[in-house]
Amino acid sequence: PQAFPMLVGDMDNSGSLNAQVLHLVAERIRTKAVFQTHQAKFVTWQFDGEYRGDDCTATLTLGNPDLLGESVILVAHFLQSVTSRLVLGGEMVYHRRPGEEGAILTLAGKYTALKWVATLNVGYGGAHASYYHRANEQVSV
Repeated sequence: PQAFPMLVGDMDNSGSLNAQVLHLVAERIRTKAVFQTHQAKFVTWQFDGEYRGDDCTATLTLGNPDLLGESVILVAHFLQSVTSRLVLGGEMVYHRRPGEEGAILTLAGKYTALKWVATLNVGYGGAHASYYHRANEQVSV
């Protein structure tokens, strides 16, 4: 594991800052904090925790938490390798602000063959499918 957190960032000439703090807590657990300011005002801050197992990945993201304003965005991802070619998972997005609260669940799948990959996402907003095919080293569709 990384002994100390790593800071990556930049500041433009108007004083706006984009910064990330990455920390490998343990061999399989990583945390990240992202901060963005615009002319000395915080615009975005988010905190991530990620676990990478041998055949699964789980991530929890907390975005723009505001305890006084009682608002938050919470995103949870989970992907599980069912076989060496099939991955299934899902994402849950929860948001809350005064007078509004909601959650959206999306399910996902990915199948990888020797020369092609197909994905499918199904959720409240509809469905999205993609297909990628490698004909040879020079041609991919």
